[in-house]
Amino acid sequence: MERRNFLKTAGLFSAGIYASKLPVIAGPFGASLNPGEIPVNKKLDPAWVKSLFNRGSATVYHASKDELKFIGMPVGGMHTGTLYLGGDGRLWLWDIFNDNREGIEPKTVPWETELHVGKKIRSRDGAAYVSPATNIRPVEQGFAFRITTPTATYFKKMVAEDWNDIAFEATYPMATVRYIDKNLPVEITAEIYSPFIPLNENDSGLPATIYQFKIKNTGKQDVHVDVVGWLENKTCIQLNESSASRKNQIVNKDGFSCLQYSIESAATDLSERNDFGTMSLACGQTDAKLLPQINWPVTAEIFQQTETQTASASIQEKLIGAVQHRTTIKPDGEASADFYLTWHFPNLEFKEIPDKKRFYSTRFKDAPAVTGYVHQQLNYLSNQSRLWKNTWYDSTLPWWFLERTLLNISCLATTTAHRMASGRYYAWEGIGCCPGTCTHVWQYAQAPGRLFPAMERDIRERIDLGLSYQPDGSMWYRCEADRRPAVDGQAGTILRFYREHQMSANSDFLKRNWLKIKQTTSFLISLDKNGDGMEDTPVENTLDAMWGGEISWIVGLCIAAVRAAAEMADEMGDASFKEICNNYVETGRRNMEKHLFNGEYFIHRPDAITGRQKIGSYNTCHIDQVYGQSWAHQVGLGQILDKEMTSKALQSLWKYNFTPDVGPYIKDHLG
Repeated sequence: MERRNFLKTAGLFSAGIYASKLPVIAGPFGASLNPGEIPVNKKLDPAWVKSLFNRGSATVYHASKDELKFIGMPVGGMHTGTLYLGGDGRLWLWDIFNDNREGIEPKTVPWETELHVGKKIRSRDGAAYVSPATNIRPVEQGFAFRITTPTATYFKKMVAEDWNDIAFEATYPMATVRYIDKNLPVEITAEIYSPFIPLNENDSGLPATIYQFKIKNTGKQDVHVDVVGWLENKTCIQLNESSASRKNQIVNKDGFSCLQYSIESAATDLSERNDFGTMSLACGQTDAKLLPQINWPVTAEIFQQTETQTASASIQEKLIGAVQHRTTIKPDGEASADFYLTWHFPNLEFKEIPDKKRFYSTRFKDAPAVTGYVHQQLNYLSNQSRLWKNTWYDSTLPWWFLERTLLNISCLATTTAHRMASGRYYAWEGIGCCPGTCTHVWQYAQAPGRLFPAMERDIRERIDLGLSYQPDGSMWYRCEADRRPAVDGQAGTILRFYREHQMSANSDFLKRNWLKIKQTTSFLISLDKNGDGMEDTPVENTLDAMWGGEISWIVGLCIAAVRAAAEMADEMGDASFKEICNNYVETGRRNMEKHLFNGEYFIHRPDAITGRQKIGSYNTCHIDQVYGQSWAHQVGLGQILDKEMTSKALQSLWKYNFTPDVGPYIKDHLG
């Protein structure tokens, strides 16, 4: 369904047209509302509201219900590119070759409405929402199973059409996929993930995907089960040179064997290309059979192919290697098979920064080295990742809430985020959009600082108080990419200084950086020119416009930041600066509550001299108006604004901004 048609359909939802097919959670509202009006009474279904508090269970998507099409769960390590796990267990997208693409796929989508005639939607503007990406598979990869009993042999590939059903359990960072066929005497389950271990950013940043299969014999006779995984050699995926050839070979090291995928050229040095590198495929069981080249497409005959040492092909040909494991399972018995898929494409570069290599290249010389490490450390990597998963989901909170709360951390395992050879972390605002680990965007993120505090401390010291730091205490908000401060980024980063101190084992971080932290706070305070505790200087902020006046969400955020600085000053024994900070906080709080609260919510007051400008939120109910209070709770500062005013503001957000049915608005504005 086209997006426009979907939105128009949504406009009819409250009339109950699709009530027989979709759950109705609110309404009906009838004709009592004006076009685009947000109802004060949300008319939420009490049964639906009550259901939100149920513990429930893990969300499971089924092929039999056509629910697998749009699943893309990151299963590569943090800062190693983007590799998506599809609902059937196969991998897709494969943004690991350093092509610095913008968005999920390098294309634009036509927007076919009279509002956008002749225009296209870029990835950064939401193209994937208009035309969701599916089946992007530049690399052939998959698994197949052969199940042999005394009376029958079955051959099944990891594709939905080969099974009665496939069930995908979405418990990031580890997915569980069950392959269901009522005619088979076995149950096959795959646990698929890349190691994710909070407090250990190095082992959470491996360019590796692990498949751990569990196969249970549910019959009354012995069964023989063969599992085979295959992978195509796509090193130098963008290369078009007739003299180049790809090579697959068996590599043996310390009693462990894997397939290595590489490329060579007699005419050109390929080593500096961004897509140059190696790939690897292996099985954790030592009796595995390695096949450097298999016939394509894969059929049951793959299990009869003869093992060789090497294979090569021109870059115009498919060169696909495979690894096979065979096991015999007694009735009611269970067997395991572990497979590792790794990659090593070290040449990553961004025009703004001098670093030209990925961090993982400082730990491993090639993909087989990654594979060897994963194999040696599998118990630790697997057990710690599973421990985190089980700990996170072992809660009285609803499963749906836990799933949605954690899944956003997966952006660190996409090409949104990178780690360079120097150890420097570098992130976009979105994939390929807007560089520089932007302070006024990334200061909204809380999970990285809690799960990987060493990573965040490094960014604070290396970038915010290092490359971006200026003598007057201002910090460039995009480092080398934009050498200006942003008021909200400055304030949010001061709060992050305090958070990173709290997430440290001792006071060393604060002691090393206090003088600079103090100066960054002094700069923030200086933006309040008239001394009323409310920043009123037009400066850059996350809304990408130079707003003037006194803006509640910025004022409140700055109050929270200076309040955090007061706490740090107290710990450092800097009584005079603590007093400066406390005076600012008290003045700002008093004036914000007096002048920016209109009885229902906090507003944007125009500049006293220039007046109301073209851009601003002014006397409207802005979503971030008490954002500073939210930050204060994050770092244990308690109530920095009047509690009753804060609660009233939040109630107003519910009253004026939340609508359970966007249909009337859409129908009015797009109909």
